[in-house]
Amino acid sequence: MCTVFSIGTQFLTIPSNGIELSTGSNMVLENGSNPSSLSMGKKMSLNFSYGDWLANSKVSALKITIPKTKSSFAIDLKYVNLGDLELRTERPTDDYLAHYNASGASLGGSYSKDYGRLSGGAAIRLIRIDLHTENSNGIAFDLGANYQISQTMELGAALLNIGTMSELKKEKPSLPVRLLMTGNFILNRGSVTHNFSMTGEWSGLRQNAVAYVSTSSHLKGLIVRFGSKLSKNVLEIRSGVGFSFGMYRLNYGVCFGSQDLGMPHMIDLSIQLP
Repeated sequence: MCTVFSIGTQFLTIPSNGIELSTGSNMVLENGSNPSSLSMGKKMSLNFSYGDWLANSKVSALKITIPKTKSSFAIDLKYVNLGDLELRTERPTDDYLAHYNASGASLGGSYSKDYGRLSGGAAIRLIRIDLHTENSNGIAFDLGANYQISQTMELGAALLNIGTMSELKKEKPSLPVRLLMTGNFILNRGSVTHNFSMTGEWSGLRQNAVAYVSTSSHLKGLIVRFGSKLSKNVLEIRSGVGFSFGMYRLNYGVCFGSQDLGMPHMIDLSIQLP
């Protein structure tokens, strides 16, 4: 796959924090990629995250969530950079001409509203990808919904990255349109709460469906997470840990994959404002 598309619009599918990295795509995950899963009725929060993705690309993200009683707003910024790429001529040579970077950035806002057991949400974001001296700009929309079946079961679904991009190097990049559905089951055992989630994903840029399975166990201020990603040619094992202390939330996630392109890991810090 050429560089422009591996770091281009595909950066929209990269996890934005340690929780997403350790559990995989999860449409019931609070403040995750589903716009209907914004936290409600809580305090305003700031989330900062940083980490490494495949091929040693760097990921940075910032999210501000402003919850209300029955609705919530959020603003998020994401930036992915792949550096030290070698610029070469079309004729194969041993020496390169120069180094350059490829990057992708998105700035967006999301809104969710609670209708009892059902919540719905939408998001819009501006997108820009850069490759050497050229760039492409675009816009994308997300739609999502969550339904609380019972106290122990919840369903979530989202349609992500619906939009368009301008031309880059005489070719128009395609957005990674994704349809995801998650079932989450909650089991309480004394002071420990366990979440078991299963997610199916269908993407416009993939020929095969992808499945995610994850678990998380909550014990007071400690959260332990495990997950896996299964597709036709890729197997990933994920894990992570989270800590809560006062107004602060710290999460770390790591991923072990079969692509032999590195070991992604990410850390994030959330601060609940007074």
